[in-house]
Amino acid sequence: MNRTLIVCVIATATSAWADAVIYSTVPAPLPPNSPSLGYEATSTQEFGDLIQFDGTSRNLTDVSVVMSNWAYESEWEKLGTSTGFSLPLTLNLYNVGAGDTVGSVIATQTISAFIPWRPEPTPGTCAPGSNNDYLGSDGKCYTGSNSTVTFDFSGTTVPDSIIYGLAYNTTDHGYNPTGVPGPYESLNFALSEVPPTVGSNPLPDTAYWNTSYAGFYTDGGTAGVDIFRQDTGWAPDSGIIQFDATSTVPEPKYTALAGGIIFLSLLIRRMKLQGA
Repeated sequence: MNRTLIVCVIATATSAWADAVIYSTVPAPLPPNSPSLGYEATSTQEFGDLIQFDGTSRNLTDVSVVMSNWAYESEWEKLGTSTGFSLPLTLNLYNVGAGDTVGSVIATQTISAFIPWRPEPTPGTCAPGSNNDYLGSDGKCYTGSNSTVTFDFSGTTVPDSIIYGLAYNTTDHGYNPTGVPGPYESLNFALSEVPPTVGSNPLPDTAYWNTSYAGFYTDGGTAGVDIFRQDTGWAPDSGIIQFDATSTVPEPKYTALAGGIIFLSLLIRRMKLQGA
């Protein structure tokens, strides 16, 4: 008697988590440096924008911002390490209030961000008057160098539109100025000069800014200074930032059912029946 085992394979759909980019102004590849906003130079406490997310995923995983650092090691030999320095950075996420004002806080994260030194100057190589610039990997001269800092926002759910703001302290500015000279005087928030590649910027000519110098605001400070509020005249610039979220995607899972069906082949004896 032969027994043949037939295995039944059943495909079932299960759920799996996958990261999705829901907003990005980060260029690919990231250039050696970008236009930027210096917080010490512009008396800035906080800077950001109103943004619209793409797709339907709203459970954040992380947010990455690009910083442009103009400080190099030989300029600050007694601070940091041989590769860079650390600085607390704070990213605030706000609801959009009435009239596109800054609403209530959704979430905030402060991290100790490591900022790599920019390369040392290459005098005589770059244009006259730019002896502090360095020669980038692309053969062009730059004053600063880009690096990426990532905030963990796992567990944060956001609406379709938010206002974000990046804050940090420098020697003389920020919500709590250090009062001590340091390389953070030369740390800037990198800016994109093109529209987002994912998501959208509903108010492309605006930014949200807290500066103590009235003359930096387009309205000359009439709506107030030292307030994180809307400012105009920023097109095409916006912060280089990326928001990632989790999304549920179907993932096939195969299950083998051994012994689900057993087919028994019976050996039939041939019998010669006489007289049938």
